[in-house]
Amino acid sequence: MGAWTLAEAEVNLADWKAALRAISTGQSYSIAGRSLTRVNLKECKEMIEYFGKEIDKLTLAAAGRTRRRTRQYVPYDL
Repeated sequence: MGAWTLAEAEVNLADWKAALRAISTGQSYSIAGRSLTRVNLKECKEMIEYFGKEIDKLTLAAAGRTRRRTRQYVPYDL
């Protein structure tokens, strides 16, 4: 079993998408001597991509399928 369930991965993806929207309004700010710095944009995008792939894997596994890889061979005569 993987580290995430499908429901957990979907919640995490939604959270990272919300974080991306928050980053778009400003990376950091301070009010009355208190400051907030959000995660950097690159890390946020990487996590969105990661959880998207995890959801794809979990969805395929739930359907009883796996991602198939194809191989390409070049025939030649000796």
